[in-house]
Order: sequence, then structure tokens, then C-alpha cells
Amino acid sequence: MVIRGGAVALPNEAELVRVDLRVIDEQIAGIRRGIAPAPDEAVVDAQGLAVFPGAIDAHVHFDTPGFEHREDFLHGSMAAARGGVTTVIDMPCTSLPPVTTVENLENKLRHLEGRSVVDFALFGGVSGLHAEESIDRHMAELAPFVVGFKCYFLSGMETFTRVDHRSFERAVQKAAEVGRPLLLHAEDYDYVTAAQPAIREGGSWADYVASRPEAAELAAAASALALARGYEASLHVVHVGTAAAAEMLAAGGASCETCPHYLAFSSADFERLGSALKTAPPVKSPGEADRLWRLLATGRIAFATSDHAPAPFEEKHTGSIWTDYGGIPGTGTLFPYLYSEGLRTGRLGLARFLEALSAGAAARYGLAARKGSIEVGKDADLIFVDPAATHVVRGAGLLSKGTITPFEGMPLRGEVVKTFVRGRLVWDAAGMGAAEHGGDSNGIVAPPGHGKYLQWGYR
Repeated sequence: MVIRGGAVALPNEAELVRVDLRVIDEQIAGIRRGIAPAPDEAVVDAQGLAVFPGAIDAHVHFDTPGFEHREDFLHGSMAAARGGVTTVIDMPCTSLPPVTTVENLENKLRHLEGRSVVDFALFGGVSGLHAEESIDRHMAELAPFVVGFKCYFLSGMETFTRVDHRSFERAVQKAAEVGRPLLLHAEDYDYVTAAQPAIREGGSWADYVASRPEAAELAAAASALALARGYEASLHVVHVGTAAAAEMLAAGGASCETCPHYLAFSSADFERLGSALKTAPPVKSPGEADRLWRLLATGRIAFATSDHAPAPFEEKHTGSIWTDYGGIPGTGTLFPYLYSEGLRTGRLGLARFLEALSAGAAARYGLAARKGSIEVGKDADLIFVDPAATHVVRGAGLLSKGTITPFEGMPLRGEVVKTFVRGRLVWDAAGMGAAEHGGDSNGIVAPPGHGKYLQWGYR
């Protein structure tokens, strides 16, 4: 297959470059101007379009198996493909049983067989329920099959509880030993558990934010760095919403990620959006988003993820801010939001945009040999974007089971029109509502199961 006429996002280039791409056996085989197709070779016209490497969403909760009333791998992966995400990495905690042993991982893989339309990798987990056994045995056993391990300083899940400081210290050392990063949900347990009863009688969104403020993230980040001393490079903190915490982690030798909702919204937006904006950690004070943007632009925040974790209407609207489910359907808006409000506004240069959406996560999670950039020898994971278009985010059109998004009604510059995974077209805007284009009404044109399970060092 030859892709002709597109403006292509190549690594180490300051601007898009008009070149042709040749794809052979799922991989990029040629990048240059004027590639002449063979007589029997398919030609794809990308004239007028921008061509980007597929985004890697390294933080999703697709809830298979165990919580599929909220999301499942089929719908989550379709939402990813529609939004230009070609690889996802699924969290271990929102599965039953959680992915804390090889046996549990094998159970999850059986449930995922034939489900995903995009490529996927998995994280293992270290839960407080069996932390010592995980550290002494299961982390080493799981390491060949996962790209990292996840734990919490503060957890609301009975099936995947927080680790104490001693267990975290041992876990980060074990992670370094087995050559995988340890991911941490960094909110301080003592702060939040003390703050919530003091204000829980209140019912305002300001009360929710006050129970999990910037200080809770700062205290957790400081604790994590102190406990990881000597092993800081193995520490990665997920969904950071506090700029000072991100600065502290970068200065201390750890890495971190942020999410579009922390870049787009503040605590002032709760009054307008309510539970549609509820996540944990919550979005922070006005002005924090600008500081996070600057840190993402300079690489102090390594990359962006979605923390995709939707829930049905009845769980998002329980009648109490304290029990409303905390999570949003984010994988479908990750690339479109960062493209529109990062690259197109100039907040992110092209090189940092590509790191934030693709290359950074590929490098952190052992996938860079084949994922994360448009280069010869890498998988042909490609997004076609119409830069002249605009589109409005509609939760009902995201293809996720979850439709409640704080981005509802937001106009964004550009529009993803095609998504390829390993050279195969998996989502095509032309198929939306038109079965005659080779798909169904949702534009998905690849069968469930096209997605490949990836492991560390994938080649």
C-alpha cells in the first residue's frame, strides 16, 4: 500500500513534511517523495490531510472482565480508534479478578480474545490486599507479560486496595529489579481520610475539591520520591493535576503524566458540569491548567493519557457528590483535544506533541521498537486528520459505553477521518451511518480481534 499526498508528522521535524509512505506486511517500508506504486499495489489518497502516528493511550480502564456494565474492551477500543488511538494500555484494577497474578492475567486475556480493534498492552498490579506476596513472587512472574505495575496510595476499591509506605518502598525496588516501571495513584491517604469527614456534611463541589486538594497530591509525590530513593527512575505517577507535584517529580528523577481534563477545566467548572467532571484526583484551582500546559510543553510532564473510566447515568448521578462515580470516557477525546488545543494553538510544538501523544509512552513502556512514530520498520499505525475541519464533541458519538463527558459541546479544530492499525483501516469517517462504505453506522471497518496483545520489548 502506498499513501500519497499527505503532510506527514515525522520525528525530529519542526513541521509536517509532504512525503509518501509505503506499507508492507503491517510495517512502514518506505518514506520519501514520489513513491511509485507497483501495478497491483493499493494507493490511498491523503491529499489535503495531515498524517500522524497513532496515539498511545497508556491509561485506560476498559473494565473487562467484571465491570462491563460501565465499559468493555470492544466499545473502549472502538472509541479509541475513532479518536485516533491505535494502542491502549489497560489498568489492572478494574478487572475481576484484578491482574495481580499470572493466573488472573491469563483469565483476563481469555476474556479479551476477539474483542479489541486496536493493539493493547496490560499493566500488572500491586494491591494492598496481597502486597507482600505480590512483591515476593508475583511481580517477577508477571513481568514478562506486562509493561508496568500499578498501585495506589489512596483507593476506593475493595478489590484493589492501597499499599502502605513500606510495601510501596519494596514494590518500587522490585519493579527496578524486574525492569518495569511502578505506576502510582498519588493522593495522600492521611490527608484525604482526615479531610473528608470534616467536610462531608457539605454537599457542594467545592467540598469535594477541598477534600482532595493540591496538598494531597504534593504530599503523596514527596512521600513517593522519599520512599523510592535510589530507584526514582522506576517511578511513574499517573494523572497528575497539580503542577507543583509534576515539577517535584521531574526534579526528583521520576516521570509523570497528565490528562486532557486537567488541561481543559478547573474546579470552577464543577458548578456548570457537575458529576460529568468528577474524577480522582479532581481538577484543581483556576490557573493550574496553564501551568500544566507549560510543563507538558517542556517535557517535565512526560506524556498525556486519558484515564478513560466511564460509567452509566445512574452511577454518575446518585444524588450525592460523594457517591457519584468518578471517571469519564476520555480515550476518544485524547488526541482530538491535544491536537486542537495543544498543537494548533501553539502551546505544543510538533516534536513535543508527538512525544506527548505517542513516542513518550512507547519509550516508557518498552514498545518503542515498533510503536510511537512514523519511521521505517515501525508498525503502520497512522491517523489521517482533516486540518480544515472542525467538529463538536458529542458523548453519544464517542462509541464508548459511557456518554457523559465534560467535553460535551466543545468545538475542536481538526477531525480524525481515518485510523490505521498496522496498516489496516480500522475506523473510517466515511462509514459513519453508511453501511455501503464497508462498515456499519459507527465507522468501524475492522473486525473485533484485529487488535494485537503487546508485551514489553515488542518487535
